[in-house]
Amino acid sequence: MILKRISWLLPALYIFLSASANGMNFQAAASKAAELRLYENPKWLSLLHIKNDSPQIKDSDFILSAGRFSPKNELDETLSLFFDDYSDAKCRFPARYFLLNYYIKFDTVGQNNQAECEELQKYKNYVPFDDINLIYASEVVSSASSMMGHSFLNAKGKNLNQTSVSHSISFFTELDSFNPAALIYDGLVSGMDGFFIVRPFEKDLNHYSKVEGRNVWSYTLDINDFDRTLIKLHIWELKNIEIEYLFQSYNCATLTLYILSLANPNLINEDILFVSPLDVVKAAEKYGMIKNIGVELSDDWALKMLEQEIQPELGGKIESLVFEDQEFSFEKLEPKSKRIAVEYLSYLIKNKVIKSNLTAKRLSKLSDIVDFNIDKSLDFDLSQFKNPINTKQDSILASSLVFDSENTAIDLSFLPASHYLYGDNRQYFSESELIIGEFTVRLTEKSNHLKVQSLTFYSFRTLTPSSKIVPKYSGSFYMGYRQILDRKLNENGFFDLSGGIGKSTKVHKDILLFSNLEVGLAVNTSDSFFYAKPSVGAIINVIADGKIVVEYQLSTGQYDTKHITQALSTKYAWFGIKNWTFHLAHKIYKSSLAKKNEFQLAVSMHF
Repeated sequence: MILKRISWLLPALYIFLSASANGMNFQAAASKAAELRLYENPKWLSLLHIKNDSPQIKDSDFILSAGRFSPKNELDETLSLFFDDYSDAKCRFPARYFLLNYYIKFDTVGQNNQAECEELQKYKNYVPFDDINLIYASEVVSSASSMMGHSFLNAKGKNLNQTSVSHSISFFTELDSFNPAALIYDGLVSGMDGFFIVRPFEKDLNHYSKVEGRNVWSYTLDINDFDRTLIKLHIWELKNIEIEYLFQSYNCATLTLYILSLANPNLINEDILFVSPLDVVKAAEKYGMIKNIGVELSDDWALKMLEQEIQPELGGKIESLVFEDQEFSFEKLEPKSKRIAVEYLSYLIKNKVIKSNLTAKRLSKLSDIVDFNIDKSLDFDLSQFKNPINTKQDSILASSLVFDSENTAIDLSFLPASHYLYGDNRQYFSESELIIGEFTVRLTEKSNHLKVQSLTFYSFRTLTPSSKIVPKYSGSFYMGYRQILDRKLNENGFFDLSGGIGKSTKVHKDILLFSNLEVGLAVNTSDSFFYAKPSVGAIINVIADGKIVVEYQLSTGQYDTKHITQALSTKYAWFGIKNWTFHLAHKIYKSSLAKKNEFQLAVSMHF
């Protein structure tokens, strides 16, 4: 009996002596935390990824108070774990330990010098956070996984061996289905498996820039030593946690925003409706966190920009030098034109298709011409031509007055993300449109009736300019519900699935011509049909922040094989006020039985 009592008393005595040595036990630590109201501390809330009083990460290995969660209960459970199983707790939650011990100082003697778990120590030694960069890989609107770009963190510095290294810290999901309905359900409702990784940054940079042809922007962040350490340790806490990926509420951008809010809690204010990758960049810029900007341009993008900037006659001479071996002297050019001409030549011979058609001897000669004529003392930065920070916000609320000879109506539209073809697309790679979850209702004066005009699940149009140097196809896709005109030009609602392919070309830096052939299937409760819709049009950027979009469409096969509808639309948009767009539109519809003129006046608020 005495031995049993001694065996029970020894651990208790050890805990008592440890607490005395540290000057604090669990009750004292919890009392101190409550006194300081640490459960309300913005950094503590950011560590828990809390939105609307609920943690966005549900894994019970991350949330210790699951089932009775509150920030205070979670803090108490965390402190309890530190006093019950110090080594395991500090290995699992080093960021929580770092933050709480900073305020409470519950570990003042000895324990903070104990050996940490081997993997955590290895991470701290070989993944330096001397600098933290916010990375934005530009959008590919035709790709379901890349349609709004991708944001993630880049940590760099010197490791334990004094070797300069750079790592990506990224959250993503894998799309393993080609079924659009399944993707929508999994991405918006049931959730998808999220993967949180730390890996060499060079691998991601090469993939986005070289393989996918995307621009990769790097924003160096102004973060103090304490917050960089806190972020570094918090990333360790997330490494083995199950995180559910939801497009609309917890995606790569949301997680990045919450991690960075450890350095600036104001960032959480930007998690209003939907956080896109670009929203994170704009939030960092809004709160003064960005101190330097850099960009890795894809070769295709840089070449396209140079095609637009170089004078056509000069561009033709450089192309003749490359393709026809015609001599050309750079010496007669004034400095700026010479620099653009040399850069154009440089990117031409970098192009994979062009490069493959040149002999090694010819390629070497052209490279020597570049090296001999380039003057790096002249400032030439293609990244300044476009900057994603300058785009408008990508959630839109719009109101339109629509009228014709017979009726007047008001349309109310809500677009959670992203942008329209008629909008300010000057900072994008090319003219494009991306619509995710748009909902439009119409109230008509004549019938005083409210009806659903459209419900777009996912739609895109990309009008990438094609040229002899960089041939490209344009494309379109639509999935949703919308109104389709019958032979009498009356509207009927159909669920519509369509796709198209076409060509676009720039005839001037401000004039884009495009064509497209779209085919689709429309279905409602009483009818279904396949249809084709060829179209041609032009986009003209005009002075004073304006744009004109003209498009002619011919729809055939709708309702019956003989039914043909023609539509000519002209739209003028002005976007001279930040986060506002105003536009006027005129549409002419014509069928074998009717003709209709429609006018529209609209205002859009971006937020």
